[in-house]
Amino acid sequence: MQSKHKILFGSMMAGLLLLAACSGNGGNPASPSAQPSASAQNGNAQSGKTQDEAPLEIKIMANYTKPELTDSDKKFIEEIEKLNNVKLNFEIPPATGYSEQLQLMLASGTYPDVVMFTDTANQSFQNAVKDGLLIPVNEYIENAEYLQQYTYQASWDQLKMNQDDNIYGIPRTSVVRNDAYFVRQDWLDKIGFEVPADFAVTLDEFAYILEQFTKGDPDGNQKNDTYGYGGAYNGNKVLDPIVPGAFDLTGWQAMEGDEYAYMNPLYDRNGDNFKKALEFSARMYTSGYFDPDSATNDYSKQRERFVKGLTGVFPGFSGHYDRLINDLKQTNADAELTYLFVKNENGEVKGGSLAASSTGLWGFWGITSTAKNPQKIVEVLNSWISDDMWDKTAKGYEGVDYVVVGDKKAPTDPPAVVAEVRQSTMRRANDTSFFLTVSLTDEQRAKIVPWLEKSIETVVPAKDNAFIPEAAKKPDFMDYTKTWQQTIMQIIMGEKPVSEFDSLLEGWYKNGGSDYVQQMNDYIAKMESSK
Repeated sequence: MQSKHKILFGSMMAGLLLLAACSGNGGNPASPSAQPSASAQNGNAQSGKTQDEAPLEIKIMANYTKPELTDSDKKFIEEIEKLNNVKLNFEIPPATGYSEQLQLMLASGTYPDVVMFTDTANQSFQNAVKDGLLIPVNEYIENAEYLQQYTYQASWDQLKMNQDDNIYGIPRTSVVRNDAYFVRQDWLDKIGFEVPADFAVTLDEFAYILEQFTKGDPDGNQKNDTYGYGGAYNGNKVLDPIVPGAFDLTGWQAMEGDEYAYMNPLYDRNGDNFKKALEFSARMYTSGYFDPDSATNDYSKQRERFVKGLTGVFPGFSGHYDRLINDLKQTNADAELTYLFVKNENGEVKGGSLAASSTGLWGFWGITSTAKNPQKIVEVLNSWISDDMWDKTAKGYEGVDYVVVGDKKAPTDPPAVVAEVRQSTMRRANDTSFFLTVSLTDEQRAKIVPWLEKSIETVVPAKDNAFIPEAAKKPDFMDYTKTWQQTIMQIIMGEKPVSEFDSLLEGWYKNGGSDYVQQMNDYIAKMESSK
């Protein structure tokens, strides 16, 4: 197996740019109808394959943070290759330029067999589906036992790009969950706050924690230099309301007695949940309980300031506990963490999304129209999460990724490098064991398992499947979206009153919001009727 990985289009860049400018289809690839059916391929495989048959080469364009394979990656890939009689040839462009390389590849007319796409909203992916460069996978996944068992239905639904039964990709799954908040346990001890047995606090208790972490000198250094909440901007570089679940902001849901059958509280003219969330966030911000750098922090800065002990509450996924606590103890050896959920006014813990729903689709693999054997590609991805391979996918290999002490896995010394290809190519739905790393102590495992379970139990899936209506692409709507984002930011920061939201929402409806809501309703109704 090759240990070096080709970086796409190095010396051919100029030529490919020319191709991109001149052609959307390049070398006129075979259409999906030209591909042999799954049944025919299965028949050929059963009747013609021998033990001596040459491995099928599969070219894979993948998006990972680094191109180098670890020893664990190499060992795992070799096992997958033998299991499926294939040769996997990875092409891994630099992560920072992946989107550009993807566009160039699609314009070139020369395609790998399978390609990683990060998002169904990606225009390159949508164009590839429209132009027939990607094929539906329905017939190839029919007998893929583990893909069927460990993939959310919403992930498959999100890949139905033409709103029919055709599915254009194999999901790389992430656990759908209700993320809550890491909180400094040692700071809670200092202010005398006892964590409830169910790790759920009321909104008033949450506000009290933020206040005391700001004003109560929780680090004991006799200085006024800490803040309750460590915030960061979202993908649009504006602040979102905090604790959305406490206000039942869980995205698009069925409605009773409303003018629309489905509604997102974000756009609901007959409800005030979003306004309440804005009011709470603005009160926390203007009271000084927010990190003052929140409006200019990205995620890495947000995390960094928590690790440095500048903030005491940090939103995140409980499965990342081990990395966070290790980094935190580098700064303060006495630091401890807990994890808290915030209840709504009915005493329930719920969580979801403000806008586009989480469907478990953490990127996906598109099979190109020139792939020699789509069925074999599906078999490879299916085997990645099979019962025989899953422990290796998640934990790796003894002597490489861990050592065995007694009857338990323990970290190697030094700890093994993260095997990204092995661990980040495919994952299982609802499987929290993946995040119980070998570095966790028994005490730490006992601590985070209830957090993980509660995160899954309390998530409220939205019904939109991350669908983007055509109305969202209209110039007036796009222009007003900027006004919306800026105004929400100003309200949270106290620069405008919460009452400003009423006129903002009416303006949104007048600038394409009515069409947006109707088209979303039409889409959800169509998808719901097919279930």
